[in-house]
Amino acid sequence: MTNYLPETLSEYFSNTAEIFAKLFALISELYSHSILAGNIFLIVGCAAGAIACAVVQLFIKRLLPFRQYTYMRDVVLMGAWLVLATWFGSFNSKIVIAGAIFAWLVGMAEEIYNDSRWRLLFPLIGALCAYFGPSVHFIRFPDGEYIYLTPLFSFIAGTIWFSFFPFVFNYLDEIPGLVGHILAVTFVLMLAACFVSGSGEFFMTFAGLFLIIAFWSRYGNVYRQSGRAMASMWAVIIAGTSVIGTSKGIVLSTVLFLSLGLFAIPMLEIFFGFVMWLFKDDPEKQHTDKFYRRMLDDGLEHPEAVQYVAGLYALTSMATIWHWSIAAIAVVILLLLRPLKARAQSSSLKLWGVRIDNVSMNYAISKARGLIQHPKSNKAQLVFTLNALGVETALKDSEFMECVNDSAIVLADGAGLFLGLKILGMPIVERVAGIDFAEQLCRIAAAEKLPVYFLGAAGDRAEIAAKVLKNKFPGLIIAGTHNGYFNIHERRIPREVAASGAKILLVAMGQPRQEKWVMKNREILGNVLAVGVGGSFDVFAGKLKRAPAWVQKIGFEWLYRQIQEPERWRKNLGLFKFALRIFATKIGLYRL
Repeated sequence: MTNYLPETLSEYFSNTAEIFAKLFALISELYSHSILAGNIFLIVGCAAGAIACAVVQLFIKRLLPFRQYTYMRDVVLMGAWLVLATWFGSFNSKIVIAGAIFAWLVGMAEEIYNDSRWRLLFPLIGALCAYFGPSVHFIRFPDGEYIYLTPLFSFIAGTIWFSFFPFVFNYLDEIPGLVGHILAVTFVLMLAACFVSGSGEFFMTFAGLFLIIAFWSRYGNVYRQSGRAMASMWAVIIAGTSVIGTSKGIVLSTVLFLSLGLFAIPMLEIFFGFVMWLFKDDPEKQHTDKFYRRMLDDGLEHPEAVQYVAGLYALTSMATIWHWSIAAIAVVILLLLRPLKARAQSSSLKLWGVRIDNVSMNYAISKARGLIQHPKSNKAQLVFTLNALGVETALKDSEFMECVNDSAIVLADGAGLFLGLKILGMPIVERVAGIDFAEQLCRIAAAEKLPVYFLGAAGDRAEIAAKVLKNKFPGLIIAGTHNGYFNIHERRIPREVAASGAKILLVAMGQPRQEKWVMKNREILGNVLAVGVGGSFDVFAGKLKRAPAWVQKIGFEWLYRQIQEPERWRKNLGLFKFALRIFATKIGLYRL
């Protein structure tokens, strides 16, 4: 008995060690035959480069202003591609990266000089890449059949391929955030294709995927465009990656057809848009992405619309690899789920006859953007930021009530209104403060070059607020500024706004004056999105301090402002009336 336990343990450990040894041998054998075996140093190097880029971004963010930081991030990204291509890339990869940097310079020149004729250099870049870099010498199909191309045809096909992609990416970049999501989908699918086929351009796919992850705060931001320069650079990289994979003998349907499928929708839209442009008097009416626009019209939020479009492109590309029926079913399911989601998020409710839209900040921004891009009439459209005091005013003022209910969007602004609705069993998605909405709208306006007019407040506060926001969001176009002290019946001011070319009008004249003024002059103002922002200019200009986040959370932002503006005490009495009305409604003494 005394010798039995040690022998059993010894036998147990011996058997276990043998099992682990066999398992390790099996893993080693599988690894030796996998595509990872010959690319382990490449993967580690690309990962290390991506981590280094992330660290550098954090470092320069603390040292540089926002505009310089954004520019330096793009420089760091290009530098990372150059270093990785030098260490791990093939000759063809280096040619593609050189062409991508050339495309970046062309895009930068187009942005600086605002001249689209710089794009005529893209065919030159395509010809250089096709001549000195990768080219498609043959096409091998899954059934083993080959199609060999003549050198001339190979050069022509390569030139067209490299030239067309920058146009496609600049087209996609008109929708903020779409290029980044398309890049992520593209590299993931290309990497999957490499694993499936067992060959391909691993350096470009691994490096591209790792760098997109490292710079995801730049390209994953659904409210930020990549810019013409970076969109052109990525376009050449994607075009080159697919061609290198094909020239190495990878099955065409897994990489080159994958790219064709992924960008088939925008390519067709560009082609048909060009045809329509030839036969239409007003080319400006052509929109960038019909699927995306339709989603916004259905009420989907911009971030989710971007994800849906990217998913739709991915499914289209998968149709080139898998059976077309599988992709078709997936597309149908995707499109059927979209309106259900949109309807769930775009509901409105009535509080004592006052309309309130139950929407999130993202939805409100997406809806506002849709109203700017697709105006339903030649009249100004109003975004109403409603708080508890505004509800009380609407109940006493029928003209003001009409302004609320006729607005394009009515946002629930104010902790009192948010809490009151919750008490009455009508909770809303979130509180959308007017000042936050105005700030987010300015960020979108800066990215999409939409001119903004600042109207309201005293003295030069509108001008100061405009400068502050322009510094915060480089690229913001200020259409004009004017204080809010003028005769409300005067026609000169609305004519000036209309003549300025503004697409967004921020009105800070206080309720109900600002809303009544917009509605009274909506025909003169024309196609502009007007947003009533109350005292936001005073906060932007630094004349008033906004309550800290914790004060806002507990619902005492009104008290914080009362301390800064003692003269508001009479106006704030309306908050107590609102609270009593909520209580009376809750116990059944007052009707909704």
